[in-house]
Amino acid sequence: MVVRANTSALRRATIIAVAACAYSSTAIAKSAHSAASVVGAVLAVPDTELDYARAKLAFDRIIDPTADVPPLSSELDHLTKAANDLAGSNADEHRKLAAVRQVIYEPGAWNDNRPFIYDPKDPLGRNPHHKLLVDYLTTRQGNCISMPILFLILADRMGLKGVALANAPLHDFVRYTDTTGRTFNIETTSGGHVSRDEWYRQQMPMTDRSVESGIYLRSLTRREAVADMATTVIDYLLSEKRFGDAIEVSEVILRNYPHDTYAMVKEGTAYAGLIDQEYAKRYPTSDLIPPSLLPRYQMLNQRNQELFDAAEALGWQPTE
Repeated sequence: MVVRANTSALRRATIIAVAACAYSSTAIAKSAHSAASVVGAVLAVPDTELDYARAKLAFDRIIDPTADVPPLSSELDHLTKAANDLAGSNADEHRKLAAVRQVIYEPGAWNDNRPFIYDPKDPLGRNPHHKLLVDYLTTRQGNCISMPILFLILADRMGLKGVALANAPLHDFVRYTDTTGRTFNIETTSGGHVSRDEWYRQQMPMTDRSVESGIYLRSLTRREAVADMATTVIDYLLSEKRFGDAIEVSEVILRNYPHDTYAMVKEGTAYAGLIDQEYAKRYPTSDLIPPSLLPRYQMLNQRNQELFDAAEALGWQPTE
């Protein structure tokens, strides 16, 4: 859910100049630093040292600190070895991709005869916990976030340099550029089969501007992909009404992936949450807001509007 601030109940004739204002809650600032510092630390290394699996597991532990990393890493190692064994020695890139598809979607000893499938109960991953890798590996049921990330991790570990994450409205998928320069989409929620750009545009309507600006249907760089993985942390923080934390994490993501419109509108939503939390529930109109609090109210409202405007300028649509 995304929320553009509705400030009609707090509107006043005279617009107060916006002033910078620090968060008043020490507890919020501390928890924001904790979440943002983990995301920031993951993204602080050079591009060549960014590891999809380590990044995903680090982000997931922000949401579920009980997630036991060693067993998850062992499961990823097992699936990678199984894919390599199925591909055989000296396999070409297409055989390697086929092996990744097989260990994920086809029942066999490689996945204990428990293939990975689309989660019929929460296909969009509305519950942030359903986007976690531990949930996907345990239940074998995933969504358009966890499914492409697992495919990406295994393909990358197989040495497929052309594999990348890509975005569509409220949807992630995998793109692969082979050694001839040909790029095709891999729809991981549908057996890992190839899908055309036109299919995504039909199923998930998007503006021409969004494609031209590159927010959709584009292969993300490794850094952009890792930053995009962290948006699940924002979803979790918003669900916990930890709006200050969500803003801090969003800012880290956008420094590394400036065109991540999902992070933009989620950060805008966090500002709307602060407006509701600090003002709308306490002051029916802006005339009742103490003068000392008006600059912060104006700042929160302006940031909400700026973030939604920035996303729309890149082609994002509110209907998403």
